[in-house]
Amino acid sequence: MKKVIFLIFVFLFSVTFLNGKIINYKLDNGLQVILCSKKGLPLVNVNVVYKTGCKDEYNGITGIAHMLEHMNFRGSKNFKDGFFENFVTKNGGVENATTSFDMTRYYVTIKKEALPTILKIYADNMENLLIERKKFLKERNVVYQERLWRTDNSPDGYLYYTIQRLAYLESPYRWTPIGFASDIKHWTRNDVYNFYKKYYSPSNAVLIICGNINIAKVKKYVSDTFGKLKNRKFKNYFTEEPIQKGLRKIELNFVSSNKKLAMAYHIPRLSKDTTPALDVITYYLFARDNAVLTRKLVREKRIVSSIYGGNQERLHKGLFIIFATMDKKGKFSVVEKNIFAELNNLIKGKIDKKEFEYSKKRAVSDYFYSKETYTSLGSSLSFYAGLNNIEYYENYPELIKNVTIKAIQNIAEKIFRKNNLSIVELTPLKGRNIKYRPAISGDIR
Repeated sequence: MKKVIFLIFVFLFSVTFLNGKIINYKLDNGLQVILCSKKGLPLVNVNVVYKTGCKDEYNGITGIAHMLEHMNFRGSKNFKDGFFENFVTKNGGVENATTSFDMTRYYVTIKKEALPTILKIYADNMENLLIERKKFLKERNVVYQERLWRTDNSPDGYLYYTIQRLAYLESPYRWTPIGFASDIKHWTRNDVYNFYKKYYSPSNAVLIICGNINIAKVKKYVSDTFGKLKNRKFKNYFTEEPIQKGLRKIELNFVSSNKKLAMAYHIPRLSKDTTPALDVITYYLFARDNAVLTRKLVREKRIVSSIYGGNQERLHKGLFIIFATMDKKGKFSVVEKNIFAELNNLIKGKIDKKEFEYSKKRAVSDYFYSKETYTSLGSSLSFYAGLNNIEYYENYPELIKNVTIKAIQNIAEKIFRKNNLSIVELTPLKGRNIKYRPAISGDIR
């Protein structure tokens, strides 16, 4: 590959990051680069994040971002189909990818000596993906089958799919990353290729490298590979979801072993002003064995067998979702009444102070746990970089520390309203039972 010298410093800053240092800068072609040098094992974690997902799709091509993710493993101009997986395996690495509502992420953890080759592969995928028709047709069938077992034949998957379609009526968030079944069957090779050429551009991507690295050498590797790629500018429009003006409710009959409940409230986009309080609420209600809803509904009252949920941050308005599973004799009205009671306690400020402090400490602890390995650190940085808010992650402990009970009350009062609520009640079909997989949480591979 030709070596091209670029002036890479559009902006540059560094901060102390545990035992390492973060460097955040942009190349002339618009690619954001985040480097974290942290001494330890002779490994490196590499993430390439494209800021594209469901938010950039429309009816007819829903799920196309996920299909493109699959095609990224089927060969490019300079690396044939299968080369990447074989190279990673031979070098003792682990690789994967995910597609979500706002972004598509490719990642690998591997020995540091393999970094130059990994960067060449990812750079070639950004500009020279082949998307051959025969391979596309084969992969399209794989994705269709994935749609069947993830959504159409899974009570948890179909529950998640339904609550999205109920909570969002206009936004492209109304479908999940897998897309609609009818769209999947009718995608063409050109649909995928056109999406690729529009959104897989340096200015729409972030490269994150964490590990036992030499910053100067890695910056040169990045310049020699990604620096020569051409940027493709584009304009895009996102249909914002209008304010919900009334309770929405669907009753489902679906093959399942248990009754299942999903509840969703609209929340603001990721922000230092509202998200920290929502994070604490999530920990307070769900995140521990003795968290409020888990303890009261599962262990004490025994009206559900499991309950979980929390805030799903997105680039635009997200959701605070609650899922509960109960036996076939359980009553939705009883479970909902008990959930509403705890949410109303938040609004009224009736919050157990010890549980509140435990929740804040757990949130901060999990933040530091996310830095324990190169892989988890790269994953966290990728998520917040994909949402254009890396500062939120960097300042997280202080943001959580400043959350007060009054802040909990304020955000609870704004979002936990009947007019902002969508409910899906899933009742099992009689005489049928299947094994099923967990609900999709927004990312799929």
